[in-house]
Parts: sequence; C-alpha cells; structure tokens
Amino acid sequence: MGRFAPTGPVDVPGLEHSVAELPWGTLRGAFGPSDGSAGARSNVPSALAVLRHAPLYAAHPEEIDDAFAVLEHHPLRHRMLYPVAVTIAPFLFDFVRRNSPLSSRITELIAEYTAAADTLDQHLRDRLVQFVADHAGEIIGWIGTHDRAVAALAVHVAALRGRYLAAIEDATQLSPFTLLALLEIGAAPGASIRLATELLDDPQAHHVARAAAAAFLARFADRTPSLQARIDAALPPAAPAALTSFVGQMWTPRIVRPVGFAAEKLVAAASA
Repeated sequence: MGRFAPTGPVDVPGLEHSVAELPWGTLRGAFGPSDGSAGARSNVPSALAVLRHAPLYAAHPEEIDDAFAVLEHHPLRHRMLYPVAVTIAPFLFDFVRRNSPLSSRITELIAEYTAAADTLDQHLRDRLVQFVADHAGEIIGWIGTHDRAVAALAVHVAALRGRYLAAIEDATQLSPFTLLALLEIGAAPGASIRLATELLDDPQAHHVARAAAAAFLARFADRTPSLQARIDAALPPAAPAALTSFVGQMWTPRIVRPVGFAAEKLVAAASA
C-alpha cells in the first residue's frame, strides 16, 4: 500500500480489473495524478485494493489507516473536492454492499465527498449527486447503522429526502444525527417530536445528544414553559460548536436558542 511506484496492471483475485485499468494517471486529486506517481499519498488504486480486501488486512490496521488517509486527503483537501472523487464513489458503494467491516468509515467518506460536491465543476457535481440519488434504496437501508452518513446525504441530496422522511415516519427511535438532519430539512415527521422529548428528558443520554433533541424541539415543538426551561438548560452557549463537531462538520446545524438567552438565534460557524 505504501509503495511510491505508479500503479500498473495487477492481478489480485476477487479485485475488479477496472480498479487497476482506469486511467488514474489522468484523474486529478489534491496531490496530482491518482496512480501513485506523485507519491504513496496519491495511490488511489492501492488504497481501494486495501479496502476491498479489508479482512486480509485486519492484522495490519496501519495499512487500513494509510488507505483511508489516501481516500480522505487526496480527493478532498481543505473542503475542496477533486474530480477523482467521482470515480472513487462507485467503488465505495460496492464495498458497503459487500458488507465490508469498514462500512461505517466508508459511508462517512461517501457523505464527506457529497457534502463538498458543490466545489466541483457543475457537470461533475451533477454526476456525483445523481449517482448518490440513484442509490437511495441502499442509503435508506443504512438508517440505524450509519446514521450520520445517511443524515448528511439527506441534507445535501434533495432527491433522497422523500424516502428519508418516509422511513422516519414509522421510526420508534431517532438518532441525534437524524434530529439534526430534520432540523436542517425543516420537517418533523411521525413521532419525531415525542421521540426527541424522550431523548431530551433521558438523564442517561449524552449531553450532546440531548442538545440535538433540544435544538429540534426549539424549532418544532409547542413549547410550554416547562419544556422551554428544559430546552434552555440543554442548549448552553457551547452547544452550536459541539453539534457542528458532532455531525463531523458535514453540515452546519442551525440552532435556534430559547428567548432566555441574550441572543435568540446563533448559527454554528463551520470550520474550514
């Protein structure tokens, strides 16, 4: 994985030949060509090969981390997405479809690419967003397992939202990521208000999760004096920054503060 030589033809059992045969040398990323000719940190096909055969690398986690480092920093640098990401995305979906043990990290990588799609030229942006939308059925199936990734994709891909909201309509529990996505989308389907209230009032819940519930309820609930006091307590001044970090900076949660605070509305500042 760490070699610096460019990727040429390879023969790896079970590895789709297209991984090696694609013109990686002409596909650009942050560090130049994506075939490894610019160094190991740009060797996309080798990184994909490691993820495709993740069980073989279970005893070598450093190799897996190196592969993710390539796929996290070469296609996406300082929130700027590079064209090679559009070519990588189909392989990432394939790995998740094969029930990769790395699926959680892979789905979040897909979400990070999609969140930065607006930095691509329009034809590439449209291609990536449409590709994600075409996999709506698979993505909705990630609910309950990869909630942060699904939430981010629903925020950034309008074509996913109908199916996302329909799935939430019948949910019996909602993750804090889902509540923050609903806050961004502007919808409170099904029993979401009741479920958010239960999370807010759960003394065992993490304070960031309770803040997510409070932010959702501040927008959608009928705020009685009692509920408003509980929302107020769960949304301290540090809450916007904490919630932005919580969603992995894939989007910026818009937090409406209760009137008990000096400022009624704060928008969390997104980090570069």
